[in-house]
Amino acid sequence: MTILPYIETFSAVVEKGSFTAAADALGISKPVVSKQVSLLEQHLGVQLLQRTTRRLHLTHAGEVFASYSHQIMSDVREAEQSVLPLQREPQGRLRILTNESLAISLLPDVLLRFQQKFPKIELDVHVSGRWVNLVEEGIDVALRVGKQEDSSLIERLLMPCGLHACASPAYLKKQGKPEHPNDLETHNCLIYSQLPHPDKWLFKDDQGENISIKVKGNLRSSMGNILMNAAQNGSGIFIGPTFMIARALEEGRLETVLDQYTPMTTGLYAVYPYSKLVSTKVRAFVDFIVESWSH
Repeated sequence: MTILPYIETFSAVVEKGSFTAAADALGISKPVVSKQVSLLEQHLGVQLLQRTTRRLHLTHAGEVFASYSHQIMSDVREAEQSVLPLQREPQGRLRILTNESLAISLLPDVLLRFQQKFPKIELDVHVSGRWVNLVEEGIDVALRVGKQEDSSLIERLLMPCGLHACASPAYLKKQGKPEHPNDLETHNCLIYSQLPHPDKWLFKDDQGENISIKVKGNLRSSMGNILMNAAQNGSGIFIGPTFMIARALEEGRLETVLDQYTPMTTGLYAVYPYSKLVSTKVRAFVDFIVESWSH
């Protein structure tokens, strides 16, 4: 039994809320809709819908199957659009997840130019430093620092990126420049609270061994920009990504410390759920930022 047509029917019933509305949307009769849903339930061996005289209710099995059905039909429509000559231009809503520091520094300019090139794509940008399950929260593409361990995700390097301990020249002149990570125990450290272990900063010695330092300070925040501003004003030492602090370093508002102990350069990656057919809008966005940030 080929169940794709029945999945389409079931998905339409869930979306429209009734057999009648689903029949109108699909251009078939109500009895055919009812029959196809029944055949699908028989094939699966579970009840998907509870039918009453007034409305339909999803069973628990129906709720689980409905989430997959929605994704399947979305993929089917995306596949159709990708090969239709009149619909080759990327379009539709693109949900992007990024962290606050990137949203403030590099992203605004590239988003503006991207929309100018692809006006039919509607951008929906979410800013968060917390870990997010992309599939569960409906995110099309995330921008993240560091390689991912999740094999269900595709990642593409956008640019090399390091994490740097830094402070203002005025702070270092007053408090002294740390020569070893252990020296941070006597410094005021500005702590990014979204990290898994925000109070432990990691470095590497000249043998490549990890050095874990427990730090403390009078300011912590989930917004990296607050920490960077505080550091520039002489409040303490913080760790920030290359793309966030580059201009402050160039202008002399910050300077790096403990460079010889800084972990190896990682990268800024575009990450998106694995699919045999990557949507044209995701491909267009990732290709665009790779080209924009390749330097």
